[in-house]
Amino acid sequence: MEQDFISQTALDQMVGTDRDQMMKAAIPYLPAKGQQILSVYTKARELANTVALFSPSREGMQMCAASAADPLEMINDIKRFCYGESRQKLDQMVNMMAMVQMLQLMK
Repeated sequence: MEQDFISQTALDQMVGTDRDQMMKAAIPYLPAKGQQILSVYTKARELANTVALFSPSREGMQMCAASAADPLEMINDIKRFCYGESRQKLDQMVNMMAMVQMLQLMK
């Protein structure tokens, strides 16, 4: 059986569940009051999971900082979750960084 994966950030993957995603997908099909209640409920669950993720008692579950990450790699990773004007600006940053690298190689 083929599985389709939705694009999620590392944090979303750690604090969300498939159940939460299904509830969010159902929100547009509910009446206005139901949309409001379900939206707040799913976001509250995510917030509670985020707080638990970073609690001192669960040190092993904390996200690893990618302190040595290449800025270009970081921007390209972030771009996967952007669209529109934000994505265009990140593309411009990548292009400028590539030009700077080329100029440094030419020296």
